[in-house]
Amino acid sequence: MVADFLRHKRPEVVNETGDRLERQAYALVVENGYDQHDRFHVLDAAWPTVAAALPRFIVGESERLQTVCGALATFFHFTGRWDEWLALSRDVESRAAAAGNFNDAGWRAYNAGFVHNLRGQSAEVLAWADRAEAHWREAKASARERATAISLRGFGHKLANDYSAAAVAFREAVELDSTLGRENVNVAIDLNDLAGAERSDRQFEAAERDYREALRIASAVDYQEGVAYMTGNLAGLALDREDWPGAETLAREALRLSEKVGRQELIASVSHRLAKALMRQGKKEEALPHVRRAAKIYQKLGSPYFASIQEILAECES
Repeated sequence: MVADFLRHKRPEVVNETGDRLERQAYALVVENGYDQHDRFHVLDAAWPTVAAALPRFIVGESERLQTVCGALATFFHFTGRWDEWLALSRDVESRAAAAGNFNDAGWRAYNAGFVHNLRGQSAEVLAWADRAEAHWREAKASARERATAISLRGFGHKLANDYSAAAVAFREAVELDSTLGRENVNVAIDLNDLAGAERSDRQFEAAERDYREALRIASAVDYQEGVAYMTGNLAGLALDREDWPGAETLAREALRLSEKVGRQELIASVSHRLAKALMRQGKKEEALPHVRRAAKIYQKLGSPYFASIQEILAECES
């Protein structure tokens, strides 16, 4: 009743309150977002305030809205707020495209496709890759954007178990990003993705070569998140080769690095790999806390890996 009264009788009070909320949320996002992993706990604690302001950003000034989306992307990924990330990306992609802002529309389409990749949904990933590519073609975008759209398509092919097509896409992304110099974060990411497709296709030697080159570049340019997940991927490769002690050593190092970075899905993935390495060496009791940790995070995220971790959990607890 009070809210209705204020909206009808004192709209200026409601507007001022909304403006104040928006200013506060914007400051929180810009000051604590982007790749500032050590500041994400501030955003996490203040999330009700930021979430309440998102509808105002969506209908507000375009440049401010795109700044918010860019600042929140890594935070969404790290904290597992995939539903909110997907909803915001879809809304903003539509608005940016309608306004002729095709470069930003492409990035929002990529973000939406990346969430579907995290959820293991190949058809949706490929559809959003088409949208991103179309937007960036319209924008006459740079090699970086073209490589990003191609990489997203690679993820879709990999999820559909078309590893050859995925590898072709990731190699093209490597070539495009290498035009800006070999020693950069994007080349490291592309090589890691290529190695993942090769590993899925059981081309283990090629996968190890590309994982290690990706890790070398990531270390050289101080890309700490990449160092963590690339080390974890080498642990996964060791598991594929049934090198249980080697997988354990790599997974322990990857877990240490992942906890320092703080990305929840990555912590779950590495915990999962460590548990599997321990289990295969008959260390059930040691594996159990890592299995439980991975299961808890996967369940919270709605991850497609939750079902597979349940099997290891049941084995540990038997």
